[in-house]
Amino acid sequence: MLKRFIILLIPAIFAVCGVSAQVNIEISQEKIIENGQKFYMHTVQQGQTLYSICKAYSVKEKDVLNVNPELQSGTLSIGQVIKIPIENEISKDGKYIVYTVKKGETLYSLLKRFNTTEKEFYEANPKLSRNESIRAGDEIYFPAKEKNEESTAAEKTEPEPKPETVEQPRDDAKYIYHTVAKGETLYKITKQYDISIDDLIAENPSLESRPLAIDETIRIPRKQPIVPQKEDNNETYAETAGNNAQDNINNNEFEAENPDTLPYTDKKDFTIALLMSFEISANIKDLANQEKRNVPQRIRTVTERAVDFYSGCLVALEQFKHEDFHITFKAYDIGKDNTILTTMVEEGKLANVDMIIGPAYKSQVDYLNSLNLGIPMLLPFVNDENILKSNPNNIMLNPSKQDIRNEVAKYAAQIGNCNALIIKGTSDESKSVSAKYAEAMRNAGVENSELVFNGSSIEAIGSALQKGKENLIIITFENEMAITRVLTQVFKLCNDYKITLIADPRIMNYESIDPNYYVEVKYTYYSNISIDYKNIDVKAFISKFHSAFLCEPNTDAYIAADAISYFVPLMQKAGKNFASTIDQNYVQKGIGGNRQYVSSNEYNPKSFSNKDVYIYTIQNDYSFTTVYPLPENTNNK
Repeated sequence: MLKRFIILLIPAIFAVCGVSAQVNIEISQEKIIENGQKFYMHTVQQGQTLYSICKAYSVKEKDVLNVNPELQSGTLSIGQVIKIPIENEISKDGKYIVYTVKKGETLYSLLKRFNTTEKEFYEANPKLSRNESIRAGDEIYFPAKEKNEESTAAEKTEPEPKPETVEQPRDDAKYIYHTVAKGETLYKITKQYDISIDDLIAENPSLESRPLAIDETIRIPRKQPIVPQKEDNNETYAETAGNNAQDNINNNEFEAENPDTLPYTDKKDFTIALLMSFEISANIKDLANQEKRNVPQRIRTVTERAVDFYSGCLVALEQFKHEDFHITFKAYDIGKDNTILTTMVEEGKLANVDMIIGPAYKSQVDYLNSLNLGIPMLLPFVNDENILKSNPNNIMLNPSKQDIRNEVAKYAAQIGNCNALIIKGTSDESKSVSAKYAEAMRNAGVENSELVFNGSSIEAIGSALQKGKENLIIITFENEMAITRVLTQVFKLCNDYKITLIADPRIMNYESIDPNYYVEVKYTYYSNISIDYKNIDVKAFISKFHSAFLCEPNTDAYIAADAISYFVPLMQKAGKNFASTIDQNYVQKGIGGNRQYVSSNEYNPKSFSNKDVYIYTIQNDYSFTTVYPLPENTNNK
C-alpha cells in the first residue's frame, strides 16, 4: 500500500489512459502443432503473471485458459510451461503473416480471408507449386497489410453465404432499422441500443449462424414509446403509453427517460474526474513521524480506501484503450472540507467533466449538489438515502442505508418464525435508525420490538427473547465499548435461546472483542460484495491488478472496476445524460457481485442506488457463508 501511495498519489492530479505493467517477456522460439493448431511453448519466469504473458503475446487470457485448464487455479509457478495459441504469427522481418493451414481450408478461402491475390500469395511463397494443393499443417505466408485493409485469421472466418430470407414489410413504428458500418459487432450494436443479443437475433434470425455484413440492414425492436407528460422544477417526467400510464407515474414504476428517445452523443473525447480525500500532505507527515518513532508505517484508512478504489479504476479503464473514443481520467486530492472544491469550481476545472466519481464525505457531496452542475456523480462511499431524495444525478455504487434495512428485513422474513429485537442507544441518531429498522420489519411482516441499551446492559432483553423462535438481534450503533458490552450480555443468553446477532461489519476490526463471541452469537453482517474466485473474469482482474501494483485487490477495487465497466459505456452513448439511460431491470453480473441500480419511489427519478445486499453468517471455523439472498450457487467468503 505504501508503495502504491507513493507511485500513484505524490502527483496531485493525474491524466490516465490506462495501466500497463513493465514486464520484460521474451517471445518463445519453441513452437508445436496439435490438431492443426500452432502454439508457442512459453516457460514462466520470475515476476511474470498470466496477464503480462498474454499481453506480450497479444492473446486473450480466456484463450490461454482454454488450452491450459490447469491455470484455472489462478497461480503460475516458475519454470511452468504453458501453451500460447498462435493465430497471426508475424515473420521476423515483419512483412508476412505466418499461418498454419487447418483441416478443410482451401487456398481460395484463405486468399479471401487475408485479402490477398493469387499472384501476391505465390510471390510470398516461392517454394509452393501452383500445381499442388495446400494441406492441413502447411505453414504458409500472406503479406502483412494494414489492419484496416485486411481481415485477420484471428478475427474472422470465411463468411457463409447469407441464407435467403423472406422480405418483411418495414414497420418504423415498431423497429429501428440499423445499417451495419465497418467494424461494428453484435456486441457494440446491442450496447448502442440497450437490448440483449437474444432479442436482436430473435428479430434477425439469420445472424445466429453467420457474421454481420457491412451495409446490411437489421431490425432493432423499439422500446415502449413514451410521451411527454409534464415539467416540474426543470425536471422532465414521462409516462408509458397505455391505459395504466398515470398509475405508473404515481407508483414511480417508470420515471427515467427512455434511452431510445435521447439524442446519442457524437463525442469522442470524455473526461472523468475522481474526487477523493487522499490527504497526501497529512499522510507524508504521518509517515515521517512514524519513521522517527520507529513504529510500523501505514497510511490513513480513508487514504487506503481511496487508493484502492483509484487503482481499481485504472485497471478497469484498460478495457477501453482500443475503443473509438478517448477518456481523460483525472484524480484530485480534495481533502476533507469544501475549500479545494470551491477553488476547483471557480477555476472551471469541472466545467467540461462528463462524470464525477466521489467525493468521499457527505458534506462535500451536498456542496456539489448545491451548485447544480448537471454532472452525474458516482458515490463510492456515501450511502445516505436523503441525498438521493433531494438531488438528481447521484448514483450510489453501494446500497443506501434504506436498501440495507429493507434487505435485512427481507432476510428476517426469509428465516420464518423470527423475533426481531432492535437495540438502540441513547443518541438521537441510533433512535432514528432503530425506528426505521422497526418500520422495515413491519413492512416485511416480521414481529419486532425496540430495546434500549443504557450504556451497561440491554433493558428488558430477558423478557423480550422467545424460546422456540430465532431471535434476531440488530445493533444500530458502532461504539466499540458499547458493542463489547452488548456482545458480553448476549453471549450469556446463547445457551437458553436461539440467537443471531446482526451488526455493522466494521465491528470485526475491534480488538477488544473475543473472537469466540462472534461464533456463539452467530454474528451476521451485511455487505455490498460477493466474489466468486473461481470465475475467469475475477481471476483475470486479480492478475491484471497484481501485475500493475504487485498486490491483491480489495473490496473497493472490485466496486471501482464494476462501476467503470457499467457506466463508461453509458457515458460514451449518452454523454452527461447517461443517468437517464440506466435500465432499472438490468442486473450487472460484476466481478464484485450483482449490481442493479434502481430509483426508489422516494428518490429523485434521476438518482439511483445499487440495491444488491449480501448477508453472511459466521461458521464454527470462523469462515462466513452467504445466507441472503438464497443463491442458486452460494459463494463462501
